[in-house]
Amino acid sequence: MRHAGTLLACLVCHLALAQPAWRELTTPEIEAAQIPPVDREFRGVWVASVQNIDWPSAKNLTIEKQKAEIIRNLDGLSRMRMNAVLLQARPSCDALYPSALEPWSEYLTGENGKPPADPAYDPLQIWIEEAHKRSIDVHLWFNPFRARHFKAESPDAPTHIASKHPELVKQYDGYEWLDPGAPGSIEHTMKVVADLVTRYDIDGIAIDDYFYPYPKEGVPFPDEDSYAAYAAKLRADAPPGTAVRPPPKNDWRQQNINRFVERFYTDVKKIKPWVLVGVAPFGIWRPENPPGIKGMDAVAKLHADAKFWLAAGWLDYLSPQLYWSVDSKEQNFTLLLLWWAGVNTMDRHLWPSLYTSRVGADKAEATMNWIPDEIVRQIRITRERSGNAGIETPGQIHFSLKVMLENRGGINQALMANYATPALIPDSPWLASPGFQTFHWRAILASDQARTAVAWMPFEFPLMPSRWLVQLRREGAWTTQILPGAQAGIWFDNNGVDAVALTPISRTGQAGVVRAWTNAAASAPK
Repeated sequence: MRHAGTLLACLVCHLALAQPAWRELTTPEIEAAQIPPVDREFRGVWVASVQNIDWPSAKNLTIEKQKAEIIRNLDGLSRMRMNAVLLQARPSCDALYPSALEPWSEYLTGENGKPPADPAYDPLQIWIEEAHKRSIDVHLWFNPFRARHFKAESPDAPTHIASKHPELVKQYDGYEWLDPGAPGSIEHTMKVVADLVTRYDIDGIAIDDYFYPYPKEGVPFPDEDSYAAYAAKLRADAPPGTAVRPPPKNDWRQQNINRFVERFYTDVKKIKPWVLVGVAPFGIWRPENPPGIKGMDAVAKLHADAKFWLAAGWLDYLSPQLYWSVDSKEQNFTLLLLWWAGVNTMDRHLWPSLYTSRVGADKAEATMNWIPDEIVRQIRITRERSGNAGIETPGQIHFSLKVMLENRGGINQALMANYATPALIPDSPWLASPGFQTFHWRAILASDQARTAVAWMPFEFPLMPSRWLVQLRREGAWTTQILPGAQAGIWFDNNGVDAVALTPISRTGQAGVVRAWTNAAASAPK
C-alpha cells in the first residue's frame, strides 16, 4: 500500500498539469460510452518436465541456463498471447521446487534427491513471478500416484516415498506406482498438494489421466494386499454376526479414485478457494459415448469416472485429452467435444487439451503428422461448441510447449493469427467473491502536454486482483491492455486519447467496479 501511495504522490508532483483535469464518468455515462467487452478465453500450454520434454530441456543444466529458458519460454508465450502455463512440478513423487516431503527431481539436477548448487534456488517461484509479470497464470500439473517413470535413470533417493514407505509402492510395467487403495498413498499425496497450494501463489492445480496405471495386457495391478486389508476392515467394522461382502475389486478401485478426486478438490478449496482445480482425463469416457466412438474404456481400465466428477462439481475445469483429428471416424474431435459439453450439467469450464505436438511430427503415418490448420480448426470448434447453449467460456490447452519452441510447421504464426487480441481468463461465477464486485478502489490521472499517468491503489488481500484491464479511446476506437494485478500505474502518450477505462479482474476472472474518465481537451482541435 505504501508503494502505491508514493506513486500517486510522485505523479502529481512530477507532472505540470497543463491540461484540464480528467473528469470521472458516472455509471450511466460509462454505459453510454460503450466500452467494448474483452475477449475471454483460456489459452494454456502444458509444460512437461518428465524426460526433459519441455523444461528444463536437459538434465544438469546450470541454474543460469534453467532461468534463461524460463524467461525465453514465457517471453515467447507472451508474444503469442497465451495466458496460462500448466507446469509439471511433480512428475514422479519428486519435486522441481524445494520440498521437505519429496526429493529434488532428476530432471532438474540429473539425480533424484540431488539439490541445485544454490540452496536458495527455487525454480517454481521463478516460474510464478516471471509468468505473473507477463499476465500469464500458473497452474501446477500434478501427477498424483506415479512414483517413478520407467525411463528414469538415477536410483530413488533415501527421501523418496519408495524408500521411506515401500509398503505403499507397487512395481508395475517398469513403473513405480503409489497404490491408490492404500490409505497412506492418498495421505502422502494430499500433504504434497497442501504444501504446494499453501506456499506458492499459484492460480490453479491440475491432475491428468494417470490414476491407476494404463494396464498391460494380461498383467493385473498388484494390489491384492490392500484390497484384502480393505475387505478385512469392512468385516471388522460390521456388527457381530453380519455377513459382509466387499464390492468387486474394480468397483473398489473406482471408489478409491472418486474419494481422491473429491478430497483433492475440497482440500484445495479449504486452503485457497480461488485456486482453480482442473482434471485432464483420457478423452473417451467409455466406448459408444457418443455412438460410434471406439477406444479405451477409461472407467474400466483406469477406474477414472470423469463424467461423475464433472456432475458432482469436483473440479473447476475439465480438459479431456481430445488427441484426435476433426476428420477421425472412430475418435472424432468434434463429436467427443459435444458429448463432454452435453454432460457438463454443472456448467464448469470445458477447455479440451489439443495434441498440438502432432504438427510437423516425425511420424510415418500421414494421419499422425498434422499441419497447423488441424489445430486451427479445433480452436474454432471449441469457440463455437464447448458450452451447453453455445460457446460461453472458451479455452484450449496445447500439448506441449516443445512444438512451439521449435515452431514446427509454422504453428506459432498460425496460433498468433487466431489469438489476435489479448484475452482474459474466463470467469468462474461459482467461485465469485461478492466483496470484489463492490469494492471501491482509488485512482488518479494527471497529464502534461505529451503524456498521461494513471495510478491506482491496489486492493487489500484477499481481494487483490490478478489483472488490471486498461482501455484507451482514440478517435472513437478503443484499445486494450491487460496488466499484472501487482502493477499500480501506467503511462501513455496522449495522442488524442480522450477516454480511459480501468477494470480490476479477480483471481477467478470476475470483473470488479469499472471506473472511467474523459478529457475533452485531448480531442479538441489544436
